[in-house]
Amino acid sequence: MEHRHRIFDTARVETLPNGLTLILKHNPALPIASIQVWVRVGSINESERNNGVSHFLEHLVFKGTRRFDVRAISERIERHGAVLNAGTSRDYTMYYSDIPTAGLVDALEVLYELVAEAVFPEDEMERERNVVVEEIKRRDDSPGDVLFDIFNEMLFVETPYRFRILGSEDVIRTISRNEIMAYYRTWYQPGNMTVCVAGDFDEVSLRAHILRTFGTMRPVDAPPSLPSLREPSRPDAVRIQQANVQQTYFLCGFLGPHPDDTLQYAGDVLSLALGEGISSRLYRRLRERERLVYEIDTGYYTHQDNSFFYISGVCDRENLDRAVGVMREELAAIAVSGIAPEELERAREMMQTRWSFSNETNHAQASNLAWWKMFRTIEELSRYPENIRAVTVQDVREFARRYGGNLVVAALEPRIPAAP
Repeated sequence: MEHRHRIFDTARVETLPNGLTLILKHNPALPIASIQVWVRVGSINESERNNGVSHFLEHLVFKGTRRFDVRAISERIERHGAVLNAGTSRDYTMYYSDIPTAGLVDALEVLYELVAEAVFPEDEMERERNVVVEEIKRRDDSPGDVLFDIFNEMLFVETPYRFRILGSEDVIRTISRNEIMAYYRTWYQPGNMTVCVAGDFDEVSLRAHILRTFGTMRPVDAPPSLPSLREPSRPDAVRIQQANVQQTYFLCGFLGPHPDDTLQYAGDVLSLALGEGISSRLYRRLRERERLVYEIDTGYYTHQDNSFFYISGVCDRENLDRAVGVMREELAAIAVSGIAPEELERAREMMQTRWSFSNETNHAQASNLAWWKMFRTIEELSRYPENIRAVTVQDVREFARRYGGNLVVAALEPRIPAAP
C-alpha cells in the first residue's frame, strides 16, 4: 500500500509579532473544527518543591477569568453542543474545544481567557485542592498507574522526567496562590504557546479574531531554561512490589534515542514486530508457545528528549522470571540478526495504516500539527509514512543493539497472605 497523501501540506504556519505560533489547517468537509492551545510547560518544568503545579494550574484556570466565571465558561461552549477540556503531560499542557464552526469564536474567546486572563479565585482554589488530592489518591489505588510510576522512577533518575504529572498531595495542599500565579505568568506567555485550528472556518475572519485576542498578549522575558533532559542509559534493574492484584503485572523497558535520531522510526517498527498483535514475536512465544503470560504488549514513546521502549504484560508470579528472560533473548537475537523481511514489511504497513487512522479527525490533525511544530517540524510529520517505509532490517538491528541491551523491570505481585 502506498501512502502518498500529504494531508498537512495545506497547513498555514506563522509566528505572530508577539511570538505566538499560529497554525491553521482548513478542512471544509463538515461544519466543525477543533481549536487547541498548547503551552510548552509540564511536569519537566517543575521541581521537588512544586511538583504537580502544572496539572493543578490546568484545573484552576477553569474556575474563573477576567470576563467569565465558572458557569459562563461552560455555558458559552455547551450551548453549541461542544466539548471543552484540557490535559497536562510531562512536556506540555493543552486546552481545546471541538465545536461547530458557528461557535468557533466563542471557543476562541474562552480559550484565550483561560490561558491569558485566569484570576484564580481563592475560594475555588481551596475547593479544587481537594479535587486534585482525590485524583492523586485514586491514582495511588490503581495498580496500572502505580506500576507505571515505579517504572518511570527507575528509568528516569537524573532528569525532571522522573516527576509525576499529578505531583504530591503535600504540594497540592500547601502551594500558595501567589506561587501559582507566578508560575502562570512565567510559562503562559505568547512565545511559549501554539494555537492550532483544524476544520471548517473562514481563514480571514478567524485570523482577525485570533489577532484581537491572542495577538494582544504581551511578550515577556523568556521562560527559564530547563536543566538537561538527556537521561543516561540505565543498567539492568528489577523492582517487585506487592499490591492488591490477582496476577503479576509487569512493565519493563529501556531508554531510546533522542527524537532527532532517525533510528526513532526503527523503534516504532520494532514495537510492532516484537509485541503488538497475535503475529508478533513475543505474543507467539510467550503466550502461544510457552504459555507464560496472559497478556503482552509493547510500545515506543517519544518525549522532547529521551524516548523509551516498553514491554508490558500480565502473568502468574512463578512465570515472571522466565518471561523476562524470553524478552531478553528476543531483544538479543534481534540485536544480532535483526528481524525477518516479512516481519519488517508487516510492521511498516501496520505503522503507516495506524498513522493514517491517527489523523482522520480535526482534533487529531490539530494535535499532531501542534505537537510536531512545538517539538520537531511539520515537514517531518508529513514525511512520517515515508520515514517508516525507509526503515530497514539493519536499522531495527541497530536500534536493538544500541539501546536494548539492558532492561529495567518493574512488577506488582499479589500480596502474600498474613500467617494465621
